[in-house]
Amino acid sequence: MVGKRQRFADRLLLVTNLVTATLAAAFWVALFVQPGVVGIDLGPVAAAFGTTRMALLPLNTLWAWLALAVGVVLLLWNFTWLVRRSQPRQISNWVVSDTPVGPVRIAREAIEFGLQRAGEHLGEITRMRVFVDNRQAKRILVTAQFHCAEGSNNLSASQRLHGALRDRFTEMVRPVDGTEVEFDLEFQGFAGKVGKKGVDVPPPEPPPFTGPKYPIDDDNGGVA
Repeated sequence: MVGKRQRFADRLLLVTNLVTATLAAAFWVALFVQPGVVGIDLGPVAAAFGTTRMALLPLNTLWAWLALAVGVVLLLWNFTWLVRRSQPRQISNWVVSDTPVGPVRIAREAIEFGLQRAGEHLGEITRMRVFVDNRQAKRILVTAQFHCAEGSNNLSASQRLHGALRDRFTEMVRPVDGTEVEFDLEFQGFAGKVGKKGVDVPPPEPPPFTGPKYPIDDDNGGVA
């Protein structure tokens, strides 16, 4: 609720600045073209100052005081906007995904866990942590901190990891309203060895012997 009010105030200030700038420009144009419209045209008196165009603006009028009040308020408002520190938006526990039946909220922790498992599935990735930051509007930042196995190429591993994370994220989430997804990979160093996660599964052991099964084939091909 606070964020909505702050955005509304920022937009109102922008509109006020545009309206004030437009009125100031129109006032200057009117004063230059027709001084008598917004001021007092001195006429022949201006010749005494070596010019034929001069206008006098009375300041002790209601419009002058109103203009002064608006100017002071607008200056203070702009100064407050410049020095104000906007509070960071809190990280949401949900990421909205688009589906054929409508938007669905997906837990941020579930996305982080799924991306972590997708990264750790790669043989050269030994350790990994994933953070999903959705504080900015229409932007999701996925930060992956990972370790590579000793002797592996961290550059090629980071390329494979980037593709695996993007594919897995696309499987779980379809961002709405043109939300962009960015991946930031941070290589933390080497740890562990290659091959621990890629060990072949041994073949199943034969069933235990439970005695002869009938009918039993004899050596000559017949059945006993």
